[in-house]
Amino acid sequence: MKKWHENRAADIGLRAGGAALLGIGWLLALRLHHMAQTTGPRDASALMILFSAMTFLCASAGSALLFVGAGLWESVEVSARWKRVPPLTSNKVFSTDRDPGNDVEPSVQSRSAA
Repeated sequence: MKKWHENRAADIGLRAGGAALLGIGWLLALRLHHMAQTTGPRDASALMILFSAMTFLCASAGSALLFVGAGLWESVEVSARWKRVPPLTSNKVFSTDRDPGNDVEPSVQSRSAA
């Protein structure tokens, strides 16, 4: 079954949505700039903080959609370091078997061998 984002129209739509989000972010940034000109540096209102957050989100999501488009949903290969480890088959967490060769510290072994 073909996924919805794999056709050309969806890719164009996603990129157009990204451009629209960038435009909205630009308008919010302009409004925020005009608000900042009329207030003091330490008098940020809740509306200014909200406009700042919305500008950041619109710019981030808009640029991701505009430049990557449908590629946001592509599968990527994960390094072996970050893959999930299969669960252990036994219930033992630690091994209680002793290795007699490891009972003596290395410095003691080298002195006794000399």
